[in-house]
Amino acid sequence: MHIISALLFGISANIDAFVVGFSYGVKRQGIPFLTNLIISLITFLGTLVSISLGTAASAFLPGGSTKIAGSLLLILLGLYYCIKFILEKVRAQGSDKAALSSQSKNRLSKKEAAALGLALTVNNAGMGIGASFAGIHFLLTSLLTLFFCGFFLFTGNRIGTRWAPGALGRVADLLSGCIIVILGVYELML
Repeated sequence: MHIISALLFGISANIDAFVVGFSYGVKRQGIPFLTNLIISLITFLGTLVSISLGTAASAFLPGGSTKIAGSLLLILLGLYYCIKFILEKVRAQGSDKAALSSQSKNRLSKKEAAALGLALTVNNAGMGIGASFAGIHFLLTSLLTLFFCGFFLFTGNRIGTRWAPGALGRVADLLSGCIIVILGVYELML
């Protein structure tokens, strides 16, 4: 079991949760504990399913090819996030895109939380399949996803509410991409 790989996956797959929490915090919209838990559980289940599907699919592929394919998939996904970050910077010309919506409520509703959890899960699905091909343990990785999703939502929301500089939120895709590339290279070298 590769604890470092699972830890890197949990962090990189959920950095966008920090941005989400931060964007709601900037709008002074809180994410209560129960709402955070709903979002994190949905993300956990989605990651668990995607890693399980990847593990099942790997049974049909030749021995060592799944590990190489998964590692390369993670590297490509990480590079995608880095390139996405660069292209958005070029297009945005300095405009701030941290806000997800223009709602002015003080708290996120349960229905919005479920939709947000599904959106964050979609982001993790491709990574989960790639991680399973690379041989990352599915239960530990999914549990770390649960933890980091909740942690980043809470932390991002608190920082957004209190300080709101926007600098961290604006580089989340780049940071996530770099961590995913490191994870893919690390798994390839094992």
